Amino acid sequence: MTNWLIVPIRRMTDFKGRSRRREFWIFSLALFALWIALFALADTLFPMAEQQAGEALVEDAPPLSEDANSFLMWVGLPLFLFFGWVHLALSIRRLHDTGRSGWWYLVVLIPWIGTIVGLIWLLQDGQPFETIYGEDPKGREPPPPRRDPEFDYIPPPAAPVRRD
Repeated sequence: MTNWLIVPIRRMTDFKGRSRRREFWIFSLALFALWIALFALADTLFPMAEQQAGEALVEDAPPLSEDANSFLMWVGLPLFLFFGWVHLALSIRRLHDTGRSGWWYLVVLIPWIGTIVGLIWLLQDGQPFETIYGEDPKGREPPPPRRDPEFDYIPPPAAPVRRD
């Protein structure tokens, strides 16, 4: 499972190719857990005094002390930029796996609708064959072509007759 966490970091500058759903979602959930742990660590290391008015770093989040906010800015911001870049590359490769250009990632900039559409695309299974973005990361082979029953009655051509 740690392989699914390391591969996106190794491929952070690779905006070509394809990535599987499993790789995307394991990394995304681990990243979400990292942010929760980072906020909990900041709140634990720098507790807010009882009479001190805290300030929320993120809207609708519980208030944190000034030291905790500073910790999150100095430690969390570089981590956010680094892992944000890794996640962007992974998301673009995930869109490639569904047969879409990486430019379709910009749809998430549309409030609500874009996020829902982007989430649906990221949840879709990848195309089971080689595309312009690369080979199938699952290694599936396309099925052999089916015979057309309409042409089953036509006999093969006869051998040419030599007349000397």
